[in-house]
Amino acid sequence: MLSGSISAAARLLKISQPAATRLLLRAEDQLGYKLFDRVRGRLVATSEARILYAESDRVLTGLDNLRKLSKNLGAAQSGYLRIAAAPSLCVDLIPLAITRFRKDNPNTRFSVEARQYSDLLRVVLTHEVDIGFGFNAQPHPGLEVVPLAQARFYGIFPVAAGPRLPRVANAAVFGRYPYIGLSSEDPQGPTSSARLNVALEQAGFRLSPIVEVKTNQIAVSLVQRGAGAAIVDQYTAAASDPTRVAVRPLGFKTAFSLSMMRSRHQPTSLLAKAFVSVFARAEKEVARQAATIAS
Repeated sequence: MLSGSISAAARLLKISQPAATRLLLRAEDQLGYKLFDRVRGRLVATSEARILYAESDRVLTGLDNLRKLSKNLGAAQSGYLRIAAAPSLCVDLIPLAITRFRKDNPNTRFSVEARQYSDLLRVVLTHEVDIGFGFNAQPHPGLEVVPLAQARFYGIFPVAAGPRLPRVANAAVFGRYPYIGLSSEDPQGPTSSARLNVALEQAGFRLSPIVEVKTNQIAVSLVQRGAGAAIVDQYTAAASDPTRVAVRPLGFKTAFSLSMMRSRHQPTSLLAKAFVSVFARAEKEVARQAATIAS
């Protein structure tokens, strides 16, 4: 299914082509039906094979996650902290918090995963990570949510536009530049894009994206290249390069929440609690940095 031919499959498995052919024939013999038809010299998967492949891929992925979880559970006793966070938090805030934490806890090891909201929720609930950090966390019976901060959005523009920008970006300012927008499934969570869009409309913004992206980092790259202007969260704004991006506060109020998330069915370790405290202090520092850059 992956390689497209018996010979390519044999190379992938590091076996001979006849051995690969025998494996396929044996599988079909055990199942009692064909997995591939030969059409003009090429193997074409049957509908039964496609159904089996989708299910087997799900099972194999689950086994891989089980291996990782079992390994992580053993390592957790020796100063190992597993973290998942929204992608924009992993650019600067999470690295800052880890650096600060390891100064006092040099033997602590970390695993960090950037996850969009649905995946973030899943790995927290299934104990694949110890704690998660995300935006606009929604109520869930298996989830404990600890609010840490109220964050805000900022406008970002090509640095060449900086001298011509007012201190606050209003609708007229954004109207001068092509707009780069976040899709409705952006990493700020399931409702932040909707909240931002409502706030934009209430402030008189009628922005139609020329490019729609799923991460703030892509938006920043496009702005740095001069493709247009965008609205990003304060953590992305704080990590942006001031020599390539001009940052301005928005001329209207909109906010979203930053929270720590953990499974209600998993005790929080002292190590995790200590890290959350360091993270919260680092968040305040990054928030002030964003405000300074935009002033």
